[in-house]
Amino acid sequence: MAISVSEDYIRVYRAWNSKEHQVYYPLKINGRYLNEEELLLALEEAQAKDLELAQRQRAHFMRKDLSVERLIHTDGKIVGLKERVRYRSGRKPAHVFEIRVNSEELSKPKFRTISIDRHGYDKAFEMSVDIICKERGLDKHSPIRKIMLESLYVYKGQSPKDGEKILNTRGSEISEMEQALKAHVEAFREKRNVIKG
Repeated sequence: MAISVSEDYIRVYRAWNSKEHQVYYPLKINGRYLNEEELLLALEEAQAKDLELAQRQRAHFMRKDLSVERLIHTDGKIVGLKERVRYRSGRKPAHVFEIRVNSEELSKPKFRTISIDRHGYDKAFEMSVDIICKERGLDKHSPIRKIMLESLYVYKGQSPKDGEKILNTRGSEISEMEQALKAHVEAFREKRNVIKG
């Protein structure tokens, strides 16, 4: 409860969006303190106002939590979804999507992994997005879910227009470096063969 009581007033306050919202209920009228009945009435009004402000505060934070900026990074990747290779002793490495979701109800984040090897890349990605949406309370037909599904191309490194062509930001530089490196390796192998033979 965000209610404080002093000698002269009851103060109801809540803060959101860097603004403090507060309402005062006086405990003195014309220099005299309120009687018990008036005091109870003022306290009920203060509690009702606190409940209203708490609902407005919660609605603000829910809107903020479900905004696209909070769910998708600037590079296009989904917040809480990471592709990685999981190494465990005695098993072969597993290619997985690792999901990390913070929730208001939980004190700790929730972790899950979806196997890419088992489900395939596209299906595992869709399953991961569905889990994130379920944990955040988003509908399957939500526009935010559609935006999240479109980020598949970012994870694959593909262009969303053609869906086939892999993007190379510095493709010509890389291929030139690869060619120079291959030429250097071949020259080294030839020198090594000359020294041996």
